[in-house]
Amino acid sequence: MKEHYWIPSRNRRLSAIVHTPEHPAGDLLVVVCHGFTGDKIGANQLLLRLALAMESAGIHVVRFDFAGSGESEGEFASDTTVSGWKEDLRSVIAWAGQQPTLAGLKVCLLGHSLGGYLACSYDDPEGPAAGKIALAPVVRPVENFQQIILGPQLWEQALRGETIANFYGKGFTLDGGFVRDLLKQPDLTTEPGLQGRCLIVHGAADIAVPVAGSQTLQRVSGSGIELHVLPDADHVFTGRIQQLQTVILNWLHNL
Repeated sequence: MKEHYWIPSRNRRLSAIVHTPEHPAGDLLVVVCHGFTGDKIGANQLLLRLALAMESAGIHVVRFDFAGSGESEGEFASDTTVSGWKEDLRSVIAWAGQQPTLAGLKVCLLGHSLGGYLACSYDDPEGPAAGKIALAPVVRPVENFQQIILGPQLWEQALRGETIANFYGKGFTLDGGFVRDLLKQPDLTTEPGLQGRCLIVHGAADIAVPVAGSQTLQRVSGSGIELHVLPDADHVFTGRIQQLQTVILNWLHNL
């Protein structure tokens, strides 16, 4: 069953969908984070299809749009920063903990692309995630956005405080605050990397976020990091979603 909710965050309302399984199995809640210029449905319905598969497997799921993205309130240009997204994620987790059907469940984070960076870097000592799933995650945010997503020219314009537009084939505009905030975010591939339980799935043919970053992240991290590289898969796992579902559900079953 799917139900829509509005969740307050940063003086905005975030659009969220809660998936409640007909026959719950276990005590997991998976909170899904979309990527840059994305939304809670995902390219090729990636995040929707993954959520439906988890719901069918008896797992509770929350999908939501960050402020300024998808159906949430706000403006993409000014509300999109990693720091703001981190606040939105904390707001969603706190909200879930107050819902009768979700309170007490173990939280697992699932993020795609920049949402994968959010999942990997989430750190709340009062409510740590039981597990993290990162799909084609950004792990070197400055390098990835400067060299590929925005490109050097738009990056420099944004650093000067200019509003930039039409990056990576997308018709979005973005204020310079995104880049300035990104410079404050850590490179996840530096020591000591990630600790705890984490599943990373990355396509070998990903040109938006190259798989080499995930491979380096696994090398520098603790033993709980599991990496699956899917041959020929692109950034949004075109034609590989069923295989992706299998990998994720198997991992969650053992969490």
